[in-house]
Amino acid sequence: MTELGKIERKNMKERSITGNSIAFIYYEIPDFYTCVFLIEKKTRIFVIDTFCGSVSMEPVLKHIAKVCPEKEVIVVNSHFHWDHVWGNVAFKDKTIIGHRFCHEDLLSNWEHQINNHGQYISGEVDIVLPSLTFDKSIFFPDDQIEIFHSPGHTRDCISVFDHDEGSLYVGDNVEEPIIYVGDPDIETYVATLNHYLSLSTRKIFSSHTLEITDKEIQRTIDYLIKIKSGIDVDLDTAYERRVHSENLAVLKSPTY
Repeated sequence: MTELGKIERKNMKERSITGNSIAFIYYEIPDFYTCVFLIEKKTRIFVIDTFCGSVSMEPVLKHIAKVCPEKEVIVVNSHFHWDHVWGNVAFKDKTIIGHRFCHEDLLSNWEHQINNHGQYISGEVDIVLPSLTFDKSIFFPDDQIEIFHSPGHTRDCISVFDHDEGSLYVGDNVEEPIIYVGDPDIETYVATLNHYLSLSTRKIFSSHTLEITDKEIQRTIDYLIKIKSGIDVDLDTAYERRVHSENLAVLKSPTY
């Protein structure tokens, strides 16, 4: 088990985003903020992602204990990257849902991610893998929550659709001002984004941009088509140019 606990919780804000959901927004990583989402449904609480360790999850656990302690808690790992899963340690006794690739990729990349991003560990961190994995989708009919495979940013990405609220949670598949491409399969990425556009959504939420619209999804599709086709992309900032360069390098790699 790894424990640093150097990051304080003063860099986190809570924000109500729908009638039944809250975003816990963390500002501790340079260049972008990161959201953990909590959806309160009829019989369950769904926590989407767990950020960077046990201390990160203290405000989430406090909210659950105060508002709805009797409900079953389901944790969803949108994908295997460190800033979305290190807080799994706070939910060892809960059901954690991830794609089967998430289980594989989290385990195989654990040491690499610790070595490269360990400065962001907040409290305790340990390997806590998804306890419930799937291939295509999982549906909770009594809560009208659908969790489905949506490969793009990484091959294991999954999304959450709250049919009652019309709220779609897309993880890292869409973000502004530019996405990170972690898998060279651009055709599959574009197919996922087109699927998003086909859904009857009222609100769409992203891990690093909070609320997005169909406009940002279409802009992401256009960007992916351009880089796959070798078309030059106009970018405004050094950050965007750096990420774009990294994305092009991923496209040249034979495997993720």
